[in-house]
Amino acid sequence: MVVSVAEYLGQRTDSEINIVPVELGEPVSCPFMDRSCEKVLKNLQPVCAVRKTDNSVWISCEHRLCSSRKKNKLGQSIGLVKHQQELLLHIAKFIYADEQLTLDEVGIKKEVTIPLPEADHNYHADYVMRNFSSRGKVDEILLEMQGGGETSNTGAITKHVANWAKMALPTNKFLRENVAANTIETNAWRRQQEQFLVKGNVVDQTGGKIVFVVGRPLFDYLYKRIRNANLRDLRQHNWTLCLLPIKEKTEQEIRSGKIPLTIDEELALFTNYSTFIRVLTDQGFPCPAIFEGEFTLLNNTFKVV
Repeated sequence: MVVSVAEYLGQRTDSEINIVPVELGEPVSCPFMDRSCEKVLKNLQPVCAVRKTDNSVWISCEHRLCSSRKKNKLGQSIGLVKHQQELLLHIAKFIYADEQLTLDEVGIKKEVTIPLPEADHNYHADYVMRNFSSRGKVDEILLEMQGGGETSNTGAITKHVANWAKMALPTNKFLRENVAANTIETNAWRRQQEQFLVKGNVVDQTGGKIVFVVGRPLFDYLYKRIRNANLRDLRQHNWTLCLLPIKEKTEQEIRSGKIPLTIDEELALFTNYSTFIRVLTDQGFPCPAIFEGEFTLLNNTFKVV
C-alpha cells in the first residue's frame, strides 16, 4: 500500500505554488491552533495529512482537525484561531440545525475533565459545546474529535520529506510522490473505544448528547461494522449520538493553503447512544469450531476432539 503527503504545515501539496520547507527544531506557528507546531519543535517533519490511493485524506496530526489545547508552552491560556472558529461554527450550525448561529451564540470548553470515581484516573472530553441562542431545543453536546491517526512505515514518509527538504529546489510534485506506507484505521478506533464508551455513558446519563467528529476514512471503517444494524435515523427526533464524518471539500478550485474540510451531511448518522453501543459490542456469531480440532497437550503430545 502507498500514501502521499497531502499537507505540510497547513499547505496542500497539490497546489501549483511550491511549498518552502521549514527549519526543524525552530518555533513555527501552527495554522490550526494558537501554538507553535509541536512536530517541528520535536525535530519531526510537519506532515498534517496524507492522501490514500482512493484520494481520501487521512489526517495524521492530532491537532489538524480541531485542536483542543488550552495553553501554550508557557502555560498561558490560548484562544481559537480562525480555522477552529470556522470548523466549530460549521459543526454547531449542522448539529443544532440552525444556519443563523453566530460566533457569539456558541460556547465551548476545551479538555473538560470527566471524573470517574471508581477508576484511578479521569477522562477528558475534547470539547463541551453549548447553544446559547434562544432558538434551538438541542443544547448540551460533548464533542470528540478524531480526524485520523497514525500510519505504518512512518520512517519512510519522514525520509521522503527530508529528501524533499534537502533539494536545491524543493517541488510539490516531488513532495506528493507515493511512499510505501499505509493508514491504520484499526489502531485509531481501538484507542478511542474505551474513552468513547465511558465518556458517552457519562454524558448520556447526564442528559447531554455526544457527537463523534471523524475523518471520512475512519467513518468508513466504523460504518462497515454497523451498516447492517438498521439503526433508526433520529435526525429529526430525540437523538443522543451523532457520528459526523468530515471530508475534503472538492467543489472549489485548488489553491495554495490548507485543504478545505466540510461535513459529509448525507452520511452523518444521528441515532440513540445506547442502541449504538449495543451494536458495537454485539459483534460476531457463535463458533463452536474454535474449540474443536487438534490440541497440543502440555506434555507436548496431541489430542483431537
